[in-house]
Amino acid sequence: MTDGQTMNGRRRTGIVYFGTSDFAVPPLEALLADPDLYEVRIVVTQPDRPAGRRQELKESPVAAVARGRVPQVLKPDSLTDPAFLETLQASEPDLLVVAAYGRIIPETLLRTARVAPLNLHASLLPAYRGASPIQAALVRGEKRTGVTLMVMDEKMDHGPVVAQAGVAVGPQDTFKSLEARLSQAAAELLVGSLPDFLAGRTEAVPQDHAQATYTRLLRRQDGLISWSRESAAQIERKVRAYDPWPGVHAPWSKDGRPSRLKLLEAAVAETASGDPPGTVKKTAEGLPSVATSEGDLLLRQVQPEGRAPMSGADFLRGHQELPGSRLPDPADNPLP
Repeated sequence: MTDGQTMNGRRRTGIVYFGTSDFAVPPLEALLADPDLYEVRIVVTQPDRPAGRRQELKESPVAAVARGRVPQVLKPDSLTDPAFLETLQASEPDLLVVAAYGRIIPETLLRTARVAPLNLHASLLPAYRGASPIQAALVRGEKRTGVTLMVMDEKMDHGPVVAQAGVAVGPQDTFKSLEARLSQAAAELLVGSLPDFLAGRTEAVPQDHAQATYTRLLRRQDGLISWSRESAAQIERKVRAYDPWPGVHAPWSKDGRPSRLKLLEAAVAETASGDPPGTVKKTAEGLPSVATSEGDLLLRQVQPEGRAPMSGADFLRGHQELPGSRLPDPADNPLP
């Protein structure tokens, strides 16, 4: 069997795959599962990063899957490196497939694809273009989101759409649970759409750019909540959306010193106390309940700064002075 040919003499589609995070794993697995049709020649992923308490170097989820199954796994520090570009050009790919890679792909790389550069994006474009579409859908309380297969151009998430698939958002979905379902939908969308696209039976449709909405890379300060400016429902959605990064935290005072309280699991209380925002109460179940701008928030699991995660009830037992007090608000007591 010659390079790029199936056993039946048909030409396999040569692919360079760009991906890094968990979202990018199922689409890669789907391509590797059909070697008669698809030849993944190179996988490009982010360099190994320090992880864990010991900060040991750890390869990306995509690198772990590709190792030993793809001829070349590249982890370039720069996508403009001449040697890297030469390697991609020498592979003569039919397609570039990009899924949650984590960097903007330069136009010079996009042109290396003989047929097209394709991107799998975790939203129903043109909604939620950018770096954090899953978190944005959760924070804004969407009941439905999805995945898009699109042809890449020089602008971010801007190119014409090849196909889309919708995914329901459940009331208890976290970033991880929704990401897992979206990544499976992306894998099915990719391998289900490629045959018609490659045969010219599918026409990519331009997006309605006037309807575009945008997201950005999340920063740690995005997880800082305000009891007086946000409702219990808004904060609860952030807790689910921002786990594991950037996490949701609130300022509080520990032994008279400013500190942070990380909210790991929360729920909207059935009834609102009407207390001033930030006021802490103890529920009949022993949980802390905090008044917000609208409604009260039950803290089911928290993590005080410098401590291990604990239940809200255990946290209250260790801080019996909290019921009846008011937690500080970032506007009143900003933290560095």
